Amino acid sequence: MVNESERKMEQYLCISVTFLDPLYHGKGDSEQPEWPPSPMRLFQAMLAGSQAGARKARWATQDHNDLGSAFRWLERQSQPMIVAPSAERARASHTLFVPNNDSDEILDQRARLTSKHLRPHRLVSEDRGQTIHYLWAISGEDWAASRPYAETMAGEARCLMALGWGIDQAVGNGEILNAAQADQLSGERWRPYPSDSLEQGRLRVPKQGSLRDLEWVYESFCAQLEGGVYSPPEKFTEFASVRYVRTTLLPNRPYAAFELPDGCAFRQESANEVAAMLRSLVCRKPNRDDFQDQFEDDTEVYLAGHVNGGDRTPARFSYLPLPTIGHQHADGMIRRLLIAEPYGGDGARSKWAERRLSGQTLTDNKGDQRGHLLGLWRQSSQRMVSRYVNEHRIWSTVTPVVLPGFDDGNLVKAEKLFVKAVRQAGLSIDGITDITLRRAPFWPGSQHPRNYHRAKYLNHLPVWHAQIEFREPVNGPLSIGSGRHAGLGIMVGRN
Repeated sequence: MVNESERKMEQYLCISVTFLDPLYHGKGDSEQPEWPPSPMRLFQAMLAGSQAGARKARWATQDHNDLGSAFRWLERQSQPMIVAPSAERARASHTLFVPNNDSDEILDQRARLTSKHLRPHRLVSEDRGQTIHYLWAISGEDWAASRPYAETMAGEARCLMALGWGIDQAVGNGEILNAAQADQLSGERWRPYPSDSLEQGRLRVPKQGSLRDLEWVYESFCAQLEGGVYSPPEKFTEFASVRYVRTTLLPNRPYAAFELPDGCAFRQESANEVAAMLRSLVCRKPNRDDFQDQFEDDTEVYLAGHVNGGDRTPARFSYLPLPTIGHQHADGMIRRLLIAEPYGGDGARSKWAERRLSGQTLTDNKGDQRGHLLGLWRQSSQRMVSRYVNEHRIWSTVTPVVLPGFDDGNLVKAEKLFVKAVRQAGLSIDGITDITLRRAPFWPGSQHPRNYHRAKYLNHLPVWHAQIEFREPVNGPLSIGSGRHAGLGIMVGRN
């Protein structure tokens, strides 16, 4: 994690592309609509522009080493942040009939015609124009070595002619920005989540070998009719696929869900103690050993949550008891529990928890058995869990938020601390339109914050119930505050 002082030392290679028409026709894998345009598409467009017309001669001269080295440097960089104008699918579609490029062996053009259905993205952000920016962060210690390559790529961006289909004409530009200048770029910010297991929202990105493979594909295309015999051109394969998520939204958060047997339930005020029992179960030696055999994570951190403080904690499990809420007969009792990975997790560890812990027994600090873990068996359980994990725009606490500091009984200070807690939980303040703090609960069955049990290290900190309104729906499970990994600050979406 880059801290604020390190980030101020960062430089950014910024490649900007301005569309001459507010339409974008590009498609992603499986012909799915693509927005924003992928970094791989930009890489290809820059390479095509760099070798177009008279500029191609530079690649056969002394400049070849410099240009090739710069493109190879870019393909080795981490995935860029994308800052793009808002876009939406056009309401109407139309069909074009064009020659099928996969059937070049058929000489009759009419016999080769195939249909293409067009429903492009339309750029709708008038205040943000029609420019999209790609930002590669370069750390201060790497800047001296990277600067020649970054400056070369900034210049090559000006050779770009289109981004998307050939009809998506565009003008490229490149420059070097500092952190403050990068923050001032206007548009929706899209960030990569390489570990995210969801297929939706994935974009192609360059990787080492992309330049070589693109050159080989082009050479095979030029030679496809060599000797009067048709040879299909090679397919481009050297790229990676990464999910991009708007910074105002949350990435996927995998979880394992459990339910207690009939007649076994805990009071909502004991959520912190229930979370401790669940954590203790996960950390039993046979479970810990099995986890260590399968994953490289430090079990003291990932399972037990033993960290050395700080605003942001390393990747770890969150233990989240779920009170029963949301209908007229809800009593607020805890009958269901989640074990959640961090946002953007790949799902492997939550699947391990679901498989490993099924049927195991919770034990309290006195050694008494308090129920064993089952799969979701009640008819109402999936619906109840969905209140905690599905997308909602408004979320409010069931168990109270423990603020990360002293508010001195001052609501203004409490709000500032809550904003800090929001950031610590991995949420973007930019995506929030309203925050409400109060002592009274938002849900029937919930209690005044002072009634909830807290671990000793949290007892001295202020507690509040809270409600957050987001610009767009976000997914859960959502927990905020200093007790967010252990049953406190758990939020539920409002319909």
